[in-house]
Amino acid sequence: MKELSLQDRMFQDLKEKYPSGELINSLMLLWDCQKDAVYRRLKGNTRLTPDELSKVARHFGVSVDRYIFESANSVLFTFNAFSRTISNYEDYILSILEPLEKLRSIPMVKIHYASLEVPIFYYCFFPELITFKLYVWSRSVWDLPHTRETKFSFDLIAPSGLEKAQKMLQVYLEIPSLQMWSLNIIDNTLSQIEYHILSSRLKDNQDGYVLLNCLDQLVDHMESMAAAGKKKPLKGSENRATLEIFHNEMIYTNNTILVDSPYFNGVFTSFGNPNFLFSSDDRIVDYTKVWFKRVLDKASPLTLSSEKSRNWYFQQLRKKIKLTRARIDMHLS
Repeated sequence: MKELSLQDRMFQDLKEKYPSGELINSLMLLWDCQKDAVYRRLKGNTRLTPDELSKVARHFGVSVDRYIFESANSVLFTFNAFSRTISNYEDYILSILEPLEKLRSIPMVKIHYASLEVPIFYYCFFPELITFKLYVWSRSVWDLPHTRETKFSFDLIAPSGLEKAQKMLQVYLEIPSLQMWSLNIIDNTLSQIEYHILSSRLKDNQDGYVLLNCLDQLVDHMESMAAAGKKKPLKGSENRATLEIFHNEMIYTNNTILVDSPYFNGVFTSFGNPNFLFSSDDRIVDYTKVWFKRVLDKASPLTLSSEKSRNWYFQQLRKKIKLTRARIDMHLS
């Protein structure tokens, strides 16, 4: 049997991921050519030029290296910090919102989310929390000049930025998800709140208590969603997408998101949190699917009928908030 060329293998994979009509129309626009020219390339009668190949790779997120080094330990990742420079808070929100909207449009899509801390989308339930998290990242990760000497306050993000954060949350609420949490899920945020009070990084120390109260309410809402097995807005009774939550203490991992659907698969993983890497390489996707299955086999469900486990889990989170509040009281007294 004749060995398939790089071009043949690439188109074979694209045909499995995209409907024929959609693929052909996309290639016609991409190469600015007629349908018969596309067919000749799909059949291998006409070889792709380097320029045509690069356009396909960029447009469809195809790793050409994968076909060249398929037996080697080489995997192509994209890094959001390279594709978009973060110069303000809205830049980062958009770097998540834009791919998230694309994921929502994929039929039968589901997100598997192994989380080191509370998923960023949940902070958006409270403008105070998402403002604080973005402020922390802007100083510690992005080193934005205007935040170096600026103390934290709740008016740091313009209304347009908060609107985009709310839109990001609403899109996320519409995507079915499976999440794995540990008891450490709020530790990072609690430590950040305590640090900013102790180091006098807040304009008003009472804002620290506001943040703790918001975190308390967020834990309540997370428990409510777990009990319902559904994502839902903070206010209102309507349910959105399905939500499965598992308690995992066996594996300590960074934030890892597996996008799973019959039409598109990919993996996001934090790198220099909150920045992230992305790959659609089949080997990474398959490895991550197996990894999730193995960890889930040893995790405890927290959703729907798992009331005893759920009550215990969220009680532990509330205890952490209470202890942090007590330490802050001692410092400020």
